[in-house]
Amino acid sequence: MSRTAEGPQPADLAAELARRPTAIAALVTLRDRATATVGDLGGVDEVSREALRADLCWLAATGLLRREPHGSWDVVAATGAYRLSTMGNALADALNALAEGCRHLAGAPATQRRDSMP
Repeated sequence: MSRTAEGPQPADLAAELARRPTAIAALVTLRDRATATVGDLGGVDEVSREALRADLCWLAATGLLRREPHGSWDVVAATGAYRLSTMGNALADALNALAEGCRHLAGAPATQRRDSMP
């Protein structure tokens, strides 16, 4: 199986995510909300929409994100619903666990995922 078919290597994914804070914010938002529009993800002005578009395209290309309705990624679909793939959810959960560990080490209170509350 080719490296492309297997998905990104963890070190490559981590390095690229470190350069894409908008992608991390989208992962966190989608982890908490399940689905979101561009407006929900922070595309409020032309500059932020362009950065968001680039990061959403990258997340989709790495297999972390899906959009409905399906279509061209050449334009931001303002009415489309974005959601994490299974791999995207696993990554978002891993990032959350890492953040929780950092908060614990710093003595801050833990946060809870909205859909896990009673």
